[in-house]
Amino acid sequence: RSRNGAHVHVSLLANTPDRIRPPLAVQSGFHTAGLSCRIRCIWMRIDETWVVTGGADKGGLIVRGGEDLSSDKLDERLAYGTLVQELELRGSRLHYRKLSGTGPEEGWISTKLSGKVLAVRSVPPELCKLETFAGDPPAMTFYAVSDVHVELKENMEWLKRLPRRTQSTVIIAGDLGVSLAQVKEALELFKDKFDHVFYCYGNHETWAHKSSADKDLAAYEDSFEKLDAIRSICSSLDVNTTPKLIDQVWIVPVLGWYHKTWDTEPPLQPPPGKELQRVPPPGEAFATDTGACKWGGLKNGTKELAAELDKQNERWRIWPLPAELVENLRKPRGERSHFVLSFSHFLPRVELMPEKRFLFAPNLTQIVGSDFVRDRVDALQPDLHVFGHSHFPWDMVLQDGVRYKSWPLGTPAEQARRTSSYPTGDTEQWYPLPVFDSHGRHYPCHPAMWYSLMYTRIKREPTSCHMASFVAASYCPEAPLVPENIISPGSNVPAADEEQQKRRDRYMEKAMGSMRREVTNWTKASSKTSG
Repeated sequence: RSRNGAHVHVSLLANTPDRIRPPLAVQSGFHTAGLSCRIRCIWMRIDETWVVTGGADKGGLIVRGGEDLSSDKLDERLAYGTLVQELELRGSRLHYRKLSGTGPEEGWISTKLSGKVLAVRSVPPELCKLETFAGDPPAMTFYAVSDVHVELKENMEWLKRLPRRTQSTVIIAGDLGVSLAQVKEALELFKDKFDHVFYCYGNHETWAHKSSADKDLAAYEDSFEKLDAIRSICSSLDVNTTPKLIDQVWIVPVLGWYHKTWDTEPPLQPPPGKELQRVPPPGEAFATDTGACKWGGLKNGTKELAAELDKQNERWRIWPLPAELVENLRKPRGERSHFVLSFSHFLPRVELMPEKRFLFAPNLTQIVGSDFVRDRVDALQPDLHVFGHSHFPWDMVLQDGVRYKSWPLGTPAEQARRTSSYPTGDTEQWYPLPVFDSHGRHYPCHPAMWYSLMYTRIKREPTSCHMASFVAASYCPEAPLVPENIISPGSNVPAADEEQQKRRDRYMEKAMGSMRREVTNWTKASSKTSG
């Protein structure tokens, strides 16, 4: 405890230069441990926390001692990327207290000036409110989850602990398990917890490893035959894998596979006149699917394989779509008789992934998405599309007007990193997320969806050489950095109370340990590629 009563968290990377210490929540859990005062935390004060997004080219924002623009100007500016607490807001003038960053501890700034946005709330209010409706409560609430990975013992225990939900439908967007036995047990558990269960396969289910526990369920020689076995299991359990109307909402699965050419953005960009110190490994070099799946003569990551697996939509009898759904889709969104909620494991659009400059494995983008999935989602024009695979929580409305969400459980290490940065009880539990209801309401954004929220602070610029600190450290130490608070401000907001502080401390060591392992592993991978 420091003299002013603040708590100091000692980083397990105490000897790491500040320049390359990234936020704990993002990526692989990289974190700058810092000074945190006992104030209410960000998830309890969404409308009171701001990030400075202007002034990068001028050394920061002008700070004044009072609200009036003619009041005394302070000597120091408030730096780009600084996180502040709102004390008072009058029009576009913000009275703040600094939480993390560089500049005066307190003062007044303009959030907008001459039409330019200079500071934004860390989570936009419009994403944090449950849409209102008139009338009776909804007959059905739709929940989403992906990447449950019950092959991991801790995750199977998580599933067994889930509370029973009434008037509920759960959408499982792939990567439920590896063996047929694991998938079957997990689906049975979800059936016990929810009234309706919808499911699509992910890449892990297609691994053709033979499990002794699978012998009594089905025989398979390759990944295609294993998919047929999974489809039979779903049918026997009455798990929904085809379009169905549930309380005024059409639920539509979209099947597929990723291909390298889906990634249309440029490679990781060094600053002008500089070169990358290491070459990021290609996606196929670290995709376990390349060796674990058996697709006959088709090569993983190719568009030919993605086209073949797009045909699974017909094999699973998702397409042709039911006539009633086709008729419903003739009208634009907002004028239809029924709402439409689609889901896939693989990503339909590149905008649903962080840019390479924010990825410790920049070429992860080569093994996550599919043009074929996008074509089918574009044809549906759903009110909401749920996806998985990336392991990044996500909530974003794109130019097509569709809201996209992802809610991956992920590995225990990823869970520890999330909870260390956002130490609330609901982050620790990570129950399936309510996303939609039978009235057509979208449910609020969660503060732990840090990467998609980052794009409310900066625009997407895949040609930019500005990088997250952990990316620069591995590939180009001379690259300019994107401030930590632009990426994930929650990492620098202190716990709300003693319980949350204990929860953060409980997960911190595991989170930092997993981070060190990933740093080592990815550095080795990129070094081998460079060699």
